[in-house]
Amino acid sequence: MEVSPIIKSQYTGIKERPLLDDPHAYIQNLDPLTKHDYSYILKKIEQGWITERDLEILKFIFVHRWLTLSQISRIFFPDVEREATARNRVKKLIKHGLVRRIQWTSYFNPQENRPSCYELGSSGADILKYKFGFFLGSRDPRAKKETTMLYRMRYIATNEFYIKLQQGLELIHFEFHPSLSLEDEKQVPTARYILKTPKGKDLNFYFICHRDDDNWLKTVRYQAAFYKQYFKLEEPGSVLVMMLSTFQKAEIVHKILEQEGMANHAWFVTDEDLYNNQMHISQSFFIFHEGRRVYYDLR
Repeated sequence: MEVSPIIKSQYTGIKERPLLDDPHAYIQNLDPLTKHDYSYILKKIEQGWITERDLEILKFIFVHRWLTLSQISRIFFPDVEREATARNRVKKLIKHGLVRRIQWTSYFNPQENRPSCYELGSSGADILKYKFGFFLGSRDPRAKKETTMLYRMRYIATNEFYIKLQQGLELIHFEFHPSLSLEDEKQVPTARYILKTPKGKDLNFYFICHRDDDNWLKTVRYQAAFYKQYFKLEEPGSVLVMMLSTFQKAEIVHKILEQEGMANHAWFVTDEDLYNNQMHISQSFFIFHEGRRVYYDLR
C-alpha cells in the first residue's frame, strides 16, 4: 500500500499491528559499515579499549542475530549500571564497527518511536573470523541478502523469549534452527530448548515463532501434520510451543492443530503475555480447553 505523502492526517488506512508483528515495518536508517583495518581493531583489544564483555556481546549477537538495547542490557549489564552504561557501551561498539544499529518504523503511524535493533558490524565480523575462527557465511554483514523487518522481528521476539526463560526458569539447553527429518520430509523450527523441572526432569520443547508473513497459516497446517508424526515416532513426550503475537492468532492456530490431531501436544505463548511485566514467564504458557485459555505454572 502506498499512502499519499500530502495527506497530513494520522489515519493512513492501515490497521495497527503488534510492535513485533508488523508486515508494514521498514528500515528507516541503517548505519553504514565501518572500514577499520583489522590490525587497528586488534590493537584496541590488546589495549583494553575493546573488553572481554564486548567480545561476549559480539559472540551473542552472532548467534542471536538481532537484539534491542534493552535485551543487551539485561543480559550483559548489572542492574546498578544497566541503562546508561549499556547505551554508552553500545555507542562505542558502533563506533569501532563491532555492531551496527538499525532504526525502523512502519507505514502505520510512522511518527511513533520504535526501539532500534543491533546486528553484527564489519569489524565484529573480522574479530569473529580472524580471532575466534568463526565461519560467517551469510552472517557477514558485507555479504548479506535483503532481509525484511518482519524476519528480524521473529528473532527479536524469540530472543525476548530466551531471556525470560534464562532468567526465570532453569534453562539447560537452547539452540536455533535444529534440522528435523522424518522420511523424506524436513522441518526447521525456530529453536529447541530444554527446561529442568523442580523435580529434576528434563522437558524437551520445539519452539516456532510465527509472524504475519505470506502463507503463515498454510505453514501451520503443514507443521501440525509433521510434528504429529515426528513426536509419535521419534520424540514422544516432546512439546511444540507456538509463539504468536496475539491471543486471537493463537486461537486460530489452535483450531488448525485441533483439526490435524496435534492440539494435545502444543502449548502457546503470546507477545502480549511475554511483554507483560506483571506476568512471570513460568505462568505465560497456555493451552486451550473448551475454548478457554488455561495457563500452566512451571515453577
